[in-house]
Amino acid sequence: MGRAGTRHSPRLKLAGVATLLLICGGISAFVYAAGNRRAATPDRNEIAVAITDKSCEPATLTVPAGRLSFVVTNRGARVLEWEILDGVMVLEERENIAPGQSRRLTTQLHPGEYSITCGLLSAPRGRLIVQASTAQPRVALTLMDMAGPAAEYRAVLSERSAAFGSALDAFEQAQAAGDAQAAREARGRAMALLPVLRPATAGDAELETLFARVQTALAGDTAAVPAEIRQAGEAFRTALSQRTVLPDTMLAGAITLLSPQDGETSAPEDVAAASAIARLLLPLTARIDPVLAARTGADLAGLPRDAKPGGATRALAEDLAAMRKALALPETERRS
Repeated sequence: MGRAGTRHSPRLKLAGVATLLLICGGISAFVYAAGNRRAATPDRNEIAVAITDKSCEPATLTVPAGRLSFVVTNRGARVLEWEILDGVMVLEERENIAPGQSRRLTTQLHPGEYSITCGLLSAPRGRLIVQASTAQPRVALTLMDMAGPAAEYRAVLSERSAAFGSALDAFEQAQAAGDAQAAREARGRAMALLPVLRPATAGDAELETLFARVQTALAGDTAAVPAEIRQAGEAFRTALSQRTVLPDTMLAGAITLLSPQDGETSAPEDVAAASAIARLLLPLTARIDPVLAARTGADLAGLPRDAKPGGATRALAEDLAAMRKALALPETERRS
């Protein structure tokens, strides 16, 4: 009896060939993607950024406002990330970029100045300057645009409020120990910290009342009961921690600091607190009014040389009033 034949069906042969092609195609696509991931090359419409463990190349980028695409290449020795920061807020990021690899990041950026991370978190940050175009319409700010400055200001308030609380504790302890010198020093530290906290109280009846109570107690008779001063201070600090302060409120408070009554000159602590708010809000102002931002920057530069009434301090107050108007949100947006 003859041996049975081993003929294969043409249909099975075609299925085998198709499977082989799919496997090869998948491997080729994987190899291509991996190679492209390792060596992404920016085209003429993309912005190349290289990061190492300690720096960005370039460390300062100047780009036009609008939709932008970055190609970030890791030239360091460890896995790194690249972030665009607006104050303490991370706007965009690419994580887990391995050595030798490139990642693309596409985002919409408004005019202003941002920070970029350059390698390890301990490394100095780079600068990303986004310039406005005359052809672009005026930017309409939203509550989300305020999130970065509000978060950064809250961090400042939290730090200074903690220092204020520590000064009040030290004052109470020194008074209990009968150390008059230490008590005076602690009281002085507490009073010096108050101007930084005052702008957050603008237009808030409860905060303004609590602030006035603390200020009066600290400025009063040294025989005042320290425990009562500390209790007033804690009530103010607790209420303050529950607030989110938007830019127009910050600016209203800063203007008050720069507008003393009876023709007096603003105290250095008041000027420093108002200036810090102005610097915090310059990038946001530059998005909608670069001229106003530049003028305010010039006011700030003139402050060390001019502390007289009617000089740069008054000019700064006037420009902060313009900033307040420019950065104010409609009531419907504030409630959203």
